[in-house]
Parts: sequence; structure tokens; C-alpha cells
Amino acid sequence: RIRHWGRLVPEGGDADRMAAAREALERSKPYSEGFDLEVIEATSELVRVRMAFAEGLTRFNGTLHGGAIMTLADAAGVVSATLNTKGELAGTQQFNISFLRPVSGGHVDAVARTIHSGRTSVVLETMLEDAEGRTVGLVTQTQAVRAAE
Repeated sequence: RIRHWGRLVPEGGDADRMAAAREALERSKPYSEGFDLEVIEATSELVRVRMAFAEGLTRFNGTLHGGAIMTLADAAGVVSATLNTKGELAGTQQFNISFLRPVSGGHVDAVARTIHSGRTSVVLETMLEDAEGRTVGLVTQTQAVRAAE
């Protein structure tokens, strides 16, 4: 079983993981409320969260604002860490992003993979992809973990 903000999530099949991933994304709100985030995939290897392009999230030049992309990446990391932690997730401890190309339409997917899951932290790598599958950014983040009770 996996601890999920104080509750135990079954380590069942992909359907159980999808349900747990969707619940974890809902718990990340209200901050991400206006970003139209959706869990697309949640397996034992990765979590994919999608954000649709929206005019309200753009910069003056019509490209997605970096803060919106960071919100997507952080949410995907939190969902992945929630599903793969050995304790109770405490929150983002470190976040580093490299923007590689702008996004001016379609959607952005954040594909998060757990690199390390330890007693006090979870380290994740998240690839950001546009609707054509091109890499638009790369994120590494560390999520702090409290020991399971």
C-alpha cells in the first residue's frame, strides 16, 4: 500500500492508480483551479498530466506563461510523488525548470517519473511536451516526505 496524504492507496492495477492520481490532482487545488489540468495516464512508471492551451495563461506574445507551465509540472510531480512515496507527502522542497521552446497552442503534457523514493524525499524528473510531442521543458524536483506512522 502507498500512503496518500494520510490515507492508504491500494497498489492495484492501473485503474486504481488512475483514480488515486485524479484524487491527488484534485487535492492540489485550489491553486491549480484555473489551469484546466487533467490526469491522462498513471502507471507505476509515470504520471502524465495535461494542460490545455488557454489565452488567459499567455504572455504578451501569445505563448504560454512560464508560471502556468511550472504549475503543470509541479502538479504532475506532486501526483507522481503521492503515488510513489513511502511516507506522507509534505510538499515541494526543490524545483528546477529549463524552458526549451515556447508553446503557442494545443496543449502541454507533463510526464513525471520518480527517480528516487526514500524515507525523507522523493526526487522526480518531468518532461514537458507540446501537442506534437516535442520537448518544451525539463524539470527536476524534490518532494519532502514525512515518515509513515
